[in-house]
Formats: sequence, structure tokens, C-alpha cells
Amino acid sequence: MGTSHRHKPGVKGEPNWGNASAAVTGVAGAVEESEALDNNPPANLSPAQIAKKQSALSKRISTGYHHAVRNLVRAAGGRGKVTSGSSRAIGHAGIYVAGSFSSVFNEIANNGLVEWLRQKGVYSLDGKSCHDIIDIIRQYIDTGIAGMDETAANNALECVMDYLEERMSDDLDSFDEVMSRIVAGDELKDMLDLFFGMYIYIHLSQDFEEKLEYERGTVAMKNAMDEIKDQILDDIRSARSGRSVAVIDWGSSEGDAFIKTEFDRILFILQGHED
Repeated sequence: MGTSHRHKPGVKGEPNWGNASAAVTGVAGAVEESEALDNNPPANLSPAQIAKKQSALSKRISTGYHHAVRNLVRAAGGRGKVTSGSSRAIGHAGIYVAGSFSSVFNEIANNGLVEWLRQKGVYSLDGKSCHDIIDIIRQYIDTGIAGMDETAANNALECVMDYLEERMSDDLDSFDEVMSRIVAGDELKDMLDLFFGMYIYIHLSQDFEEKLEYERGTVAMKNAMDEIKDQILDDIRSARSGRSVAVIDWGSSEGDAFIKTEFDRILFILQGHED
């Protein structure tokens, strides 16, 4: 992974990228301090004092990751540009892939797996496992875009496909039922939230892991990035709201509009409710 060449800021203000990097480094320091308190609590501190220090460190970690996301988005041109898909640094591939997998899932739910596969030239399920079917579906969700943004989107998509596979049993006859339930309810929204959360996390990883590992070491880098990932996903889960997806026509502009609105909502959360 590289570092400073990852993003060319879409607006004047190169410091945004440096500020994002500094924020990630700050998170790593706070995580190290927190772990040291857990593993080797100072004898001169009471349990209440240790709990108070841990609470302050937890706040530092949360604030630091919000700063990192905020400055990364600013470096890409700002939240409006990112969530409209007009920034090639962040947002374009994410919105495309989110729309693609939402549409594909909807097609399968409406037409049935067998018919959908037949339309793609797959005429027999003999000998195929659920994992094989997931792989076939994955082939038809493609960005057609090259670059780091595509890599982040495709890696986030893998998390969604893993989630989908966990929802399926080994019995392919249940595939249609599960897919229909996902699309008809709000579980597809949960998958979009997972996708966008991982998409932003992967952008942070692509940009700053190598520098962080060089500065703080492999263990500190891994612990910090794991903490950031957990906080991103927890913050999204704890702020669930918005319109139900059950009545959205994913094959129309309505689906595209919903995805951009949901992405904007998620970025607002991950930026600490600031622009």
C-alpha cells in the first residue's frame, strides 16, 4: 500500500489529507494507551480513576476517527461531491457498486434464481453449491472503473457477499425465499449500510495503513485500524433511521437517489455530524 500518492485532493487544500493522516496516527496512540491501561494498570490509580482515563481515551479515539473521515472527504472534494458520485477519489465507484448489487438482488428476488441464471447463460445448478452461486452473482456486479476507488468498492462488496452467503443455507431451494425476504424488508438497507461503512474504512486503510505501520509498528497499526472499523460499523448500526427500502424501485432513478441519500447520511454520521 502507498501513502501520499493515494489521493489528489479535489479542492484546494492539501492539508486535509495530512490532517486525516495525523488523525489516524492519533487514534493509534490512544488505542495503545488504552490497551496499556487494561494490561498494566498503574498501582497508584484506583479503579474509578482508570475508568475515567479509559473514558477519555475512548472519546479521543472516536473524535480522532471522525476527524480522519472528515478530512479524507474534504480532500476528495467535500461531502456533496463525494455522495453525488462526481468525485473520482471517493464515492464514484462506491455508488456504482451499491446500485449494481441492489439491482441484481432485486432482479433475483423478482425473477427467481433459476430464471436469472438462465438469462446469464447458466442453465443448470447441478453440482453447484451456495458458494458457487454467490461467486456467479458476484461476476455480474462490476464497476468497470479502474483505480483505488474501485478497489475499495470491490473489497466492500466482498463483505456484502459474505453476509449474503451467511444468510443462505446449503439448500439452493431456499435461495429465492431468502433473497425475496432481503429485498422485501429492510435487510437490503442493512447491507447498504455495511457496504458504505466498509467502503470508507477500506479507503482509510488504503491510504494510511502503510504510513501508520512505519511510524507505530505492525501491532499498533492493526489494533488501531480494527478499532476504527469497529467504531464505524457500530456508529452506523446505532444510528439506523430513514426511509424503508421495501417499496423502492431499484431499477429506476428512485433506487439511485436512495443510495446517494443513504450514503450522505452515513458520511454525516462518520464525520461526527459535521461537514
